Amino acid sequence: MPTIQDKYLHLLKDLVAIPSVSAQRRHLPETAQLIARAFIELGGQVAVDNTYFAPLVIAQFHSPKPDAKTLLIYNHYDVQPAEPLDLWESDPWQLRQAGDFLFGRGVNDDKGNLTARITALAQYLDEFDVLPVNITFIVEGAEESASLHLDDYLAKHPDLQADLTIWESGNKNSQGQLEIIGGNKGIVTFNISSQTGQDDLHSSWAGIINSATWRLIAGLNCLRAQTGQIQIPNFNQTAQKPNQRELDLVNQIPFNRQELAQSLGLDAGQLTQLSDQELKYRLYFEPTLNIEGFASGYQGPGVKTILPHQASAKLDVRLVPGMTPQVVLDQIRTQLNQAGFTDLIIEETLSQLGYRSDMSNENILKVIDQAQNIYPTPPVIMPTSAGTGPMAYVHDAIPAPIVGFGVGNSQSRDHAPNENIRLTDYQEHIQLMKALIASYQ
Repeated sequence: MPTIQDKYLHLLKDLVAIPSVSAQRRHLPETAQLIARAFIELGGQVAVDNTYFAPLVIAQFHSPKPDAKTLLIYNHYDVQPAEPLDLWESDPWQLRQAGDFLFGRGVNDDKGNLTARITALAQYLDEFDVLPVNITFIVEGAEESASLHLDDYLAKHPDLQADLTIWESGNKNSQGQLEIIGGNKGIVTFNISSQTGQDDLHSSWAGIINSATWRLIAGLNCLRAQTGQIQIPNFNQTAQKPNQRELDLVNQIPFNRQELAQSLGLDAGQLTQLSDQELKYRLYFEPTLNIEGFASGYQGPGVKTILPHQASAKLDVRLVPGMTPQVVLDQIRTQLNQAGFTDLIIEETLSQLGYRSDMSNENILKVIDQAQNIYPTPPVIMPTSAGTGPMAYVHDAIPAPIVGFGVGNSQSRDHAPNENIRLTDYQEHIQLMKALIASYQ
């Protein structure tokens, strides 16, 4: 007879089979409906809000205790595109098991985390019938597109509340330790473009005419030093400084320059020349300035000797909590102007704020205690990740501490070909979620 875990692994198979790519606005409503049906079958009070292009699923499971606390569980059902398809060892839209591993687009980010949590709830209800804590799931469909309209959705549901929010996902590190994370950086993405004429010119003019390409390169170079240091005055002046506990937690993260370079497939010289402690501080507590892409001139086969009249670059800044997108863009504009690049055009494309939890909050400490009982090695406690997510949106609407952990491993390959999880990690996550629910008795 199939077990409860088998049942929801089949749900995971069905979810992976749906290419719910929010960037392409594909298959989002049917994915939301599939998840909603699973919650209804489990006895939840379910609402599907389809006001915007990616429906929001809200499922509430109530405890009979009049003073019960509430766990909010945030997940998302949208995924990144699967391309390049030729780098996958199997169809990305078919869940494949190979030994202890499951492969498929979204199996870690984020559909596997969602089904593991539903499994934990179903197993607990099967064993004990009633919950000691209220549980509310919110499952959005646009996380991979900067959670577009999540804040609008949350504003429509002001009755949502919680004592603790469990975030979407998380991984084990390369040493096999579960990472428990309490925050993330924000982001602002934008384009900077240059135009130096009406048409491309013959490249023989290059000795006396600056192309748009060189113009843009020069402008970008005034923003960042070769050492990686951002050269914009007072750039992180408003950034929230880490407290001593946050510094101590980050300094305890297993972090070795050589191992990091190896895990990322880099030569160690490609890392900025800082100590391990300085690298960690910059990674977790300082903003970034990155060029995502650059386009100019002829890109076809062979040679076309032109002097391009247009050039554009896509950039992003990872924002430390306290930093705001508009202020950052204003600072970049001022820096370009003062360096003589008033002609370069800046266009914002998307943004999110950053957030960090107080890792000494009693509800977060409860998660840490339960993880120490479930996992064979002690977890690593991280006040923030280096990446971005909509934690600030959720916290602004539902002001509870947020903590993230999940089913992934250090080589889960989120957003890349051959995305994967291990079944043993999946099962440990189920046990942790069940133990966390039981701890509220």
